[in-house]
Amino acid sequence: MNLKTEKGSNSIYLATQSFYPVRRRVIWALLSIAVGVIIAGFWNYNLVDGFGHDIVAKNMVGESSQAAGSFKERGFSFGVLFAFAAGLAATFTACNCVTFSMLPSLACATDRTSTRKTALKALGIFSLGVLLVTAIYGFYTGSMGSEVVQKYNERGTRLSQATVTFTLLGLFMLMWGGISLGFFNRLISRIPLHVRGFFGNSLTKAGLMGLQVGLFTVGRPFGVFRDFLAYAASTRNPLYGAFVMSVQGIGQIAIMVIIFLLIILLFGKRLGQWAREKPHQAELISTTALLLGGAYFIFYWGLAVPFGLGRWGEWFGWY
Repeated sequence: MNLKTEKGSNSIYLATQSFYPVRRRVIWALLSIAVGVIIAGFWNYNLVDGFGHDIVAKNMVGESSQAAGSFKERGFSFGVLFAFAAGLAATFTACNCVTFSMLPSLACATDRTSTRKTALKALGIFSLGVLLVTAIYGFYTGSMGSEVVQKYNERGTRLSQATVTFTLLGLFMLMWGGISLGFFNRLISRIPLHVRGFFGNSLTKAGLMGLQVGLFTVGRPFGVFRDFLAYAASTRNPLYGAFVMSVQGIGQIAIMVIIFLLIILLFGKRLGQWAREKPHQAELISTTALLLGGAYFIFYWGLAVPFGLGRWGEWFGWY
């Protein structure tokens, strides 16, 4: 979605479209979607959820199910730790792993002003997007109270919410990738030029990615997160709910942010130079990552979880 204006004309084109023929773009799109589907089909949620619960959360806050109803004994400060633990424990779960597909787009700004400072600014805007959504969601859930959140937290309800949320996000990511590859040019050409330019800006894209990742929290059915949600909601304090849910948002992106900062620290100058000299390559990598993540979400949450389709790892008896 990185839009560039041709010199001497008012036409807008994408770096990938100007360099790669249609056939190659179609092949890249299909391969990315296929990889996303394969990963979703073999995803072992017991392994990753167990790691988040048994290794991360349990070592930080103890058994999360016991902590869920202990606000009177543990208080506000424990809720902050519980929030961060819940976010960190969810890092590699099926409802959060797609966060890492955002890394290429954040690390590889594809305009002529790409610098390490630009990348860090993109990270800041991305993080603000996450915090905005999680704060709003926390304000809402923080006002529920124990009885209401108990019904809201029932596994069936959470799975239904996850199916709708992540399937829609997956469709958005596929649409985004399709726009970047030029598959919707006729539709996009009807949008005013200044609007296309705004959404093609690397910092705008970073903000959109942050909003997406923030919405991962809304759909999350992970057990540790449900226990944390019960703890926060029991206060019946929307402001506290907004605060601790934002802390949870920080936890869910913490590993990705660390990886991003290491990439920028070690390879920032080279990445900036490469993105300026070969924007088509940087954009193609970013786009294929989004397509992969979108396909994963749609297949896993739209088909495998609600209908039991494509759970090949279980069929083969691997786990």
